[in-house]
Amino acid sequence: MRKTRSLEQWRSIIEEQQASDLTITDYCHQNALSKTTFYAARSKLNTESSSFV
Repeated sequence: MRKTRSLEQWRSIIEEQQASDLTITDYCHQNALSKTTFYAARSKLNTESSSFV
């Protein structure tokens, strides 16, 4: 079943992954996340943060 997350939730997930010593692949596997969705959310967050220059 698909779980919908807000951008704030993705921001927290991405920060958790960066704080861990896990690769994105390992982190996504351990947390039952799609790597494709992880990368898409990260890209969207990066795009949004750069538009507030």
